[in-house]
Amino acid sequence: MADKIRKLDIFMELAQREINLTGGEPSQNPHLVEIFKIFRQLAPNVRLHTNLDIHSKTSSRWTRLVEIMKMKGRVDFTLYPTVWETRQKPLLKEILTLQDELIVNMIFEKVPDLLTQIKILIEFFTTQGERFNPVLALLENYRLNVANILKENPECSEEEFIKSMEGAENYTCEGGFTFLVNAILGFFVDEHGKRAMQSQPFPKSNNLLECTIPRGTIEIMTVQQTGEMTPCCDVGNLQCQPKFGNLLNDSPDEIMRQIEISRAKMIAGAQKNRKNIDAGKAGEWVEEGIPPYCV
Repeated sequence: MADKIRKLDIFMELAQREINLTGGEPSQNPHLVEIFKIFRQLAPNVRLHTNLDIHSKTSSRWTRLVEIMKMKGRVDFTLYPTVWETRQKPLLKEILTLQDELIVNMIFEKVPDLLTQIKILIEFFTTQGERFNPVLALLENYRLNVANILKENPECSEEEFIKSMEGAENYTCEGGFTFLVNAILGFFVDEHGKRAMQSQPFPKSNNLLECTIPRGTIEIMTVQQTGEMTPCCDVGNLQCQPKFGNLLNDSPDEIMRQIEISRAKMIAGAQKNRKNIDAGKAGEWVEEGIPPYCV
């Protein structure tokens, strides 16, 4: 797999930026460490995303993560308040001793949920020593912005929320520790696994994603365990149908041919989505298989 990626300039360029091992819960994969070693040949930055919902430090899931961190891989996680105290918090303390970078994702269904999660992180980092003072400063500023929104405009639209958060940084690399916090919108998903056009926190307006493919660039490539590839900004969860070939089975030339075929489909589909939205038909899936919120 590594040798094939090296022969595809477009993939090698992506790999040189960062490779993310995610989708489902990767720590459950017994082959995870060996998979990490393969991709570590290609990229200086290989990171793994986990829910960190692990019951103990003796768990094989946890020992895999530790092994990867000791090989300079980075482990990031999504904060879940329901398991924070019992599972995530003890393991996060260990993570901070093994790596000097961290991304924390916060999925929120309502704006007050976001404030609750920020407070959880502030309480945690308050006890972790002076090294994390820059993280605390960032989180406190973030908290103040969210609290002000809830006070001044609790029923704000997504556009108003984004504008109000413009002064809230979500990244710091001071003090020898790099930290980033992501606020991620929650969405309703139907029985077929298809995402709604509107987010849960801001149900009055459509949440649109600007796909980079119609604009001539590929920024993210998702590779499934089967080798199937799709360019998707949500690790395959958006059900974007155009495929870019199979990394395990197809030759580099076959992959490049499939990329061009799928690129044309995505351009046409994104254009149709925009027309449907303008015509008041937002949410309809087009024959090209592009999610209706991708434009």
